Amino acid sequence: MERLMKQRAVLLMPALLFFLMILLAQHGAEIAAVLRDRVLLCLQMLIPSLYGCTAAALLLRESGAAERIGAHCRLTARLLRLPSAGVTAFAVSQFAGYPVGAMLLAGLAESDAEHRNAYAQAAGCCFGCGPAFAVGLAGAQLFGTAAAGWLLFGAGILSNVLLLILTRRLRTVTQRETALPEIRLTAEMLTDAASGAMRSMAQICGMVLLFGVLTALFGTSRLHQFADVCGNLTGIPPQSIRAVTAALWDVTQIGAVCRCGSGLRFRLLLALTGGLLSFGGICAQMQCISVGRGLVTMRKLLPMRIAASILTACMVYPAASLLPVPLHAAAAFAPRTAVSGSGSVLPALLIFCTGFPFLIKKD
Repeated sequence: MERLMKQRAVLLMPALLFFLMILLAQHGAEIAAVLRDRVLLCLQMLIPSLYGCTAAALLLRESGAAERIGAHCRLTARLLRLPSAGVTAFAVSQFAGYPVGAMLLAGLAESDAEHRNAYAQAAGCCFGCGPAFAVGLAGAQLFGTAAAGWLLFGAGILSNVLLLILTRRLRTVTQRETALPEIRLTAEMLTDAASGAMRSMAQICGMVLLFGVLTALFGTSRLHQFADVCGNLTGIPPQSIRAVTAALWDVTQIGAVCRCGSGLRFRLLLALTGGLLSFGGICAQMQCISVGRGLVTMRKLLPMRIAASILTACMVYPAASLLPVPLHAAAAFAPRTAVSGSGSVLPALLIFCTGFPFLIKKD
C-alpha cells in the first residue's frame, strides 16, 4: 500500500508542477507586486535585524562561549532540564529572533550527540520574536508605547520557560562536572560565522519570498471566502478574520491585525497580538525547520507554538490593565508597519556585498 502511494505521488508531481506553472503565468503581475514587497521586507527589516544576531550566535557556539556561559548557570540548566550549552541557546533565541534558536540547537546537536534528543525537545521553546520586533514594531509603532512591547516580549519568554519546564519535568539531563571549556576566537571562526550567517539569511529570505508566492497563488481568494463564511457565523468583521489568518500564516502581517481590530478593547487586542507573536506564523516555523538541519520538525514545533500562544495571551490579558495606556488607544493605532516607503535598503546591500564571498565559499 505504501509503495502504491509513493508511485501515485511520483505520477502526480509533474501534473502539479505544470499546474503551478500555469498559475504563475496567469498571476504574473500580482506575484511580481508581492515579491517586490517581500524583497523590500527582507532588505529593510529582516537582513539588518537578523544578520548581526545570527553571526554573534554562531560565534558563541563555535568559540565555546555558549558552553562556558551555560556552565555558570547549572541551577537554571537543572530547572529547564537542559545541557549547559542549551541554556545559552535558549537565552539567545529569545532575543535574537525566531530562527536563531533552531540554528544554534542544530549545531549543538551535531557536536554533542549524547544530548541530541534534549536539544530536539527544546527546539519548540527556543523560539522568540526578539525585542526589536516586540518592542520596536508591536509596542512603539502599533500600540504607541514601548511598555506594551515589553509586556508582549516578557510574556513570550515566560510562556517558553513554563512550557520547557512542564514538557520536560519528567526527563533528566546528565550534567557532568567537567573543566570549563577554553574560549577561542580565530580568524577561521569569524569567516565561518560570516558564511553561516549569510547562508541562513538566504534560507530565511527565500522562505519569505516563497510564502509570498504561495499566498498570492492560493491564499487570497480562499482567504476571502473563509473570512466571509466565518464572519457570517460569528458576526466578526471579515476583514478582521482575514488579518488574523494572514498573521498566522506570516507574522510580519501583524500590523493589519491592529488596524482591523481597532474596535476591540485594548486588553483583548494586546492579548491577541501577544498570542500571534508567540505563535510566530507558519512562515517563521518553516524557517526554523529549514535552518534546523533535521533537528526541528513541524510535528513537534507546531503544538508547542500553539500552546505558547495560548499561554502568552492568557498572561497578557490581565496584565494589560496595568499599562498606562488609555482604553481607547486601540482606535488610534497608526497604520504603519515595519517596512515603510522611506526605509533604506543600504544596510542590507552593504551586508550582502561584504558577505557574498563567504556565501559562495566552498566548505
